[in-house]
Amino acid sequence: MTGKISGVCLVVFLVLRAAPAGAQFVCVSAEQANIREGTDPEYPAAWIAYRHTPLKLLGWTGRWAKVKDFEGDVGWAHESVLSFDPCVILAGKYANVRAGPGLENEVLWVVERGYPLKVLNRLDDWLQVTDNDEVEGWIYVNLVWGNTNPWEPNVS
Repeated sequence: MTGKISGVCLVVFLVLRAAPAGAQFVCVSAEQANIREGTDPEYPAAWIAYRHTPLKLLGWTGRWAKVKDFEGDVGWAHESVLSFDPCVILAGKYANVRAGPGLENEVLWVVERGYPLKVLNRLDDWLQVTDNDEVEGWIYVNLVWGNTNPWEPNVS
């Protein structure tokens, strides 16, 4: 019976690991996460990533994801601090977050390089985003890096 139970657990684990199929990005789900130099908590943190930071998924070793950030830095993140939620980060110097999708809409916020955002929706070349705190609005898709097509896996 134990072989059957562990086999079921393995199948559930593998299904969860694969969903969504072929995703290229993961998102930091914790308030902050240590991105480490190796696949163990004993390795030093290479950098800290904050909630909604997108990371390009390069592969898995056990429960550790090898990831790359928008600046090209590579490290390891434990699965417990990651999700497959769509998120992006501002790659340029700054960007306007608007009240609606389009340049004619009022500017609500100005965000700076490296500001992470969760994607709520996409309309043409505009993303509806939030930081779950102060910022919620629309940003032009070419200004960010990450999962810009959240409902189409493998599109970056």
